[in-house]
Amino acid sequence: MIDALRSDLRYAVRSLRKSPGFATAAILTLALAVGSNTAVFSVVNGVLLRPLPFAEQDRLFMLGEQSRQGGFRPPSYPTFLDWQAQSSAFARLAYVRGGGQRLAGPDGIQSIVVSVVSPGFFATLGEHPLLGRLFTPDEERGGARVAVLSYALWQRLFGGDPHILGKALSLTAGVYSVVGVLPHDVVYPPWVDEQLYAPIATVAATDRALTQRGFHADCRIIGRLKRGITLEQAQADLDGVARAEAATYPEFNADWTSVRLVPLRDEILGDTTPQLLVLVAAVGLVLMIACVNVANLTLARAGARGRELAIRAALGAGRGRVVRQLLTESVVLAALGGTQGAVAAYSAIALLKRAAPAVLPRLDTVWVDGWVLAFALGVTIITAVATGLLPALRAARPDLTDSLKEGTAGAGTGHGRQRLRAALVISEIALAVILVVGAGLLVRSLWQLRAVHPGFDPQGLVTFYISPPPLRAQDPARLAALYTQVQDAARALPGVTSVALTNFTPLAGGGLPSPVEIPGRAPDPLHDPRVWFMTVSPGYFRTMRIPVRAGREFTEADLASGTAVLVNEAFARAFWPGLDPIGRQVTLHKAVQGRPDFGEPIPGTVVGVVGDVRHFGLDAPPEPEVYVPFTRNVWGHMSLVVRAAIAPAGLLATLSRTVRQVDPEIPMTLSGGRSAAGTVDITAGLASRQLDTWLLGSFAVSALVLAGIGIYGLLAYSIGQRRREIGIRLALGASRGDVVSQIVGDGVRLAGVGIGLGVVIALVVTRLLAALLFGVRAGDPPTFLGVVALLTLVSLLASYLPARRAAQLDPLTALRSE
Repeated sequence: MIDALRSDLRYAVRSLRKSPGFATAAILTLALAVGSNTAVFSVVNGVLLRPLPFAEQDRLFMLGEQSRQGGFRPPSYPTFLDWQAQSSAFARLAYVRGGGQRLAGPDGIQSIVVSVVSPGFFATLGEHPLLGRLFTPDEERGGARVAVLSYALWQRLFGGDPHILGKALSLTAGVYSVVGVLPHDVVYPPWVDEQLYAPIATVAATDRALTQRGFHADCRIIGRLKRGITLEQAQADLDGVARAEAATYPEFNADWTSVRLVPLRDEILGDTTPQLLVLVAAVGLVLMIACVNVANLTLARAGARGRELAIRAALGAGRGRVVRQLLTESVVLAALGGTQGAVAAYSAIALLKRAAPAVLPRLDTVWVDGWVLAFALGVTIITAVATGLLPALRAARPDLTDSLKEGTAGAGTGHGRQRLRAALVISEIALAVILVVGAGLLVRSLWQLRAVHPGFDPQGLVTFYISPPPLRAQDPARLAALYTQVQDAARALPGVTSVALTNFTPLAGGGLPSPVEIPGRAPDPLHDPRVWFMTVSPGYFRTMRIPVRAGREFTEADLASGTAVLVNEAFARAFWPGLDPIGRQVTLHKAVQGRPDFGEPIPGTVVGVVGDVRHFGLDAPPEPEVYVPFTRNVWGHMSLVVRAAIAPAGLLATLSRTVRQVDPEIPMTLSGGRSAAGTVDITAGLASRQLDTWLLGSFAVSALVLAGIGIYGLLAYSIGQRRREIGIRLALGASRGDVVSQIVGDGVRLAGVGIGLGVVIALVVTRLLAALLFGVRAGDPPTFLGVVALLTLVSLLASYLPARRAAQLDPLTALRSE
């Protein structure tokens, strides 16, 4: 048996060497299919299938308060303490709150994320350090100034220094000593990879947010279920606690009467799962198309070898022997294609990790491991069987007379085999239609998003995030003076045409919802939209090129006195529909530095209406906003927006030096190693959609090429079998145009059946893409018409090339060769 297999293997290699064109086409096709499937599986394996680095992850949940209207918010720290004391369903509950602090170092002041954690935080996660240790109970309770670093922060700031333990770090809250470093795949909360963890007791005395029941920002509660407790029991337990909180503290919790439990895995992965499943389906289609293509090539080759196989059968080779021989050839092809595909997948993964570090969570856990190689091997085996079994069974049929006739002159074209190959090409085209339609919908969706006007002009804009020193931030007058100094210094730079200040820049995703009071209008919590509180300097709307629709914008006089406020169009539509907003009254509430709740009211008179601006992404509709002069509520941080007549890239370094000259203690670097200065990129929020579109588009192009090859191969084989017939027709007076039109017509009819079938299936399948689309329906007619036109064009081209070659046949040569 072993000797027979060796003999088959040697014969297969010799046979493939005699057909280098066929072998090369088959190997490259299989390499594309195996490589793309292996690359996508490695991502799915690392992101979705690989367990989280937390012990017993199925018992870990993120907990939040839920309102009667379905709203969701993280609990305040006092609420967390009540849950911890009153809930009996969880073995542990832990609280974490992230915020920016300043880190002094040899490279100057940097802003980093410091996450303060309650006692037992790491124990709740079930985590162990990579280096050093975690907090001891005494350190957690006593407020010892100790710190644990995330792996990413350790690598960037300290170069992975193995002697980091014991190093003193000078933070805003004091000097902390490093006691441990976390493993590379441990990051929670998933706000940013670079975090420093400290016991919450170290800031409890100074952070007033921890005493406020109204504070719900930048925090998370995680819980580990007790063994034997079901999710339903935990839900009922915490709902009872939430109802008691609502009754005890109605001013903060009246409407928040239940608790939502989100598996920690779902929180970390977000909406990644449906995106990856779409890619899995796409590469699955590529694999199917590739298998059909290679099977078609193998059928064509088996037809050309009809006499050889028939003679072997006549000499006593059984059907099983012939099938085994042909399958061996398929295995050799699949093995070579699979090997090349695995190598290509390795390169593709490296490219993906460089191109999309911020798009996919847990991307650092994606690599080619034993499971990925096993998957590649499995795909290779499947393709070997899928591409070789049907052609082998077809070629090894026992009707020797027909097989011998098909190999002789004028014996016909093997109509049974021809129908089978036609059916395979039709299925290949149908699969290609599904994939190209999906890619087309994503391209159309991305195009629609790019066409959305953000409400301002980003060209030529540079921003700088100003995080003042803590002592300066405690004095509103000094803080306002600092902002003014920075603004004046930037305005004096060469090439700068306009400068302004704002607390939240558009498309950055930040904002603060504010309570709003309007005379004569009763609040409606169920239906009133959120209102965002913006503080800006005069000239902000001119600098951002946000249109003033009515009235005027702020003047310097508004900084010193007055009650002028501006609202956007969304605010006017929501609260004064059909009325003139100018001169109407509105009251906000001041945000106080160091306090999470709102302070004294800020009464205002609307002096202008400005255009809507998208603050939370191009796909998020504008929401009501109220603008007040920045001196009426001096914010603890601001962003400087600069419009320049020179290239923004050349202005960044100059702007950073200028700000540093005003105050050397303003950080130049933010968490994650990002510069505090940067250009405004409206496409930054489209990275995930762009990645999906790029990947699906590349698979769709592959499908188009393979479908074209399939049509071309079928017609080329058919022409080869009909050389005598075509030669006779040409000798009897048929024009070369008649030959071309007939062959092209055969190809287009074949493609038409495949396109029609594919469109019907795509109308059903593309509904699964609905969540990934923007401004485009899953059954978008332009997309479907465009795909039909594209596939028709590809079919025409793939049909014309062999038809043209057939029309150039010399009748005498064709007849003589037969």
